[in-house]
Amino acid sequence: MTLQQFFEQYSKAYSALDARAVSAMFTRPFTAVHHGQIATFGIDEEEALYQATLGILEYYRSQGVSSASCHVAEILPFGSDLASVKVRWTAMRHNAEPWLFTTGYHLKRERGEWRIYGLAQFEEHSHPAH
Repeated sequence: MTLQQFFEQYSKAYSALDARAVSAMFTRPFTAVHHGQIATFGIDEEEALYQATLGILEYYRSQGVSSASCHVAEILPFGSDLASVKVRWTAMRHNAEPWLFTTGYHLKRERGEWRIYGLAQFEEHSHPAH
């Protein structure tokens, strides 16, 4: 699977606000920078990572997010099994302006499949953090 295909699949899970499917695409350990806060989940913290993902997606749902789409803006490969990817997101919302934001992802192949081991959400003007 290419990185583009991976993010198409990730976008579908994210758009459906499916926390189980989204968190299944993360490795453990996993690190996220979200709204200026760092969160790290250890190898045995699968349920905690799922609950954190669920909380974020529930917040998006409560803000009227109905779907999300992404565009892979930049890929920085580190050999064939590691990469950093910059993704631009558009989160459509019911009766409100869409949220536009960019997230950086760090990925590695595990058993032949791409998985996200870290992400950093960039602060931008139309993101819910503002």
